[in-house]
Amino acid sequence: MYEDTKKELLEICQKMVEKDLVIGSSGNASVRVDDYIVITPSSIHYADMKADDMVVIDLDGEVIEGTRNPSVEWQMHLELYNTRSVVGAVVHTHSIYASAMAVLNESLPPIIDETVPKLGSHIRVTEYAIPGTKQLGANVRKAIEDRSAALIANHGAVCIAKTLEKALHLAMVLERTCKIYMISKQIGTPKHLPDEVVEDEQDLWEMMSGY
Repeated sequence: MYEDTKKELLEICQKMVEKDLVIGSSGNASVRVDDYIVITPSSIHYADMKADDMVVIDLDGEVIEGTRNPSVEWQMHLELYNTRSVVGAVVHTHSIYASAMAVLNESLPPIIDETVPKLGSHIRVTEYAIPGTKQLGANVRKAIEDRSAALIANHGAVCIAKTLEKALHLAMVLERTCKIYMISKQIGTPKHLPDEVVEDEQDLWEMMSGY
């Protein structure tokens, strides 16, 4: 099933490694096709991963095809697909600066004009939950409401979009913005965008969120 989709997912994973968004087997990604989810396998290093290792599950989490176990975060992925109809892909990263923000349990404020229309306003941090649990999925769903990204407390980050390429791009935007924010905090006090600008740009996000 979905051989081309599995190859595309593998290519996205390779780009995640190339862009320093993950290392080893950390993080995961998935894409929705019809009423099924093609998701990365659990505990396989991206350098060793093959398209045939991808797992197909249904929207209840039942394995439809694959010899591997689906990613340990499959419940988080399903939580996002089952509650956000526009979501076509999920990219979960362990990138350095976004993870540092998650460890600080500090939300990312609206500081860059290009960021808010793509990700939404303040990027929230979830409440902590043990990785691989249904509670983590519920916490992510809450934090990512009206946004395209969330920071996962003491863990990493997640981005959602209509396609895998777009979800990966958002993960890169998030990481870059977290880096800018943390560098600027070392020098002084970052200035947020004016409230009226944030409101206008959040409106743009609502127009673009299904892109």
